Amino acid sequence: MDRKAVYGKVTLDGTPLAKGMISFDPADGSAGAVPAGGVVTDGSYSIDSETGPTPGKYKVSIRSAGSGPEGALEKSAPGMPPKKPKPDPIPKQYNTASTLRAEVRSSGSTTADFALTSK
Repeated sequence: MDRKAVYGKVTLDGTPLAKGMISFDPADGSAGAVPAGGVVTDGSYSIDSETGPTPGKYKVSIRSAGSGPEGALEKSAPGMPPKKPKPDPIPKQYNTASTLRAEVRSSGSTTADFALTSK
């Protein structure tokens, strides 16, 4: 399988996203495309060519760490009820209802930067 490296930067309102997850899911009609994902740390992410996506068009979803289902219930003091997850500061148009798109090229690695806004 011809997987490719993808890397880039993610900002929210001009500030690097401290921690989060990014996923590349095949866009409608992108036959043969393989999903991939990675971790965003201090506004940067890098998915190597061993686990990266194959060439094609992708829908991109970005979530901040500690929010949503992945963040589930945060740990609390023993004997206390679990804390509810914090709402994701990243709006749903960038994750659950993502409008973000990227195209992974067949030659070399792909740079895909995402400047998100909370409004």
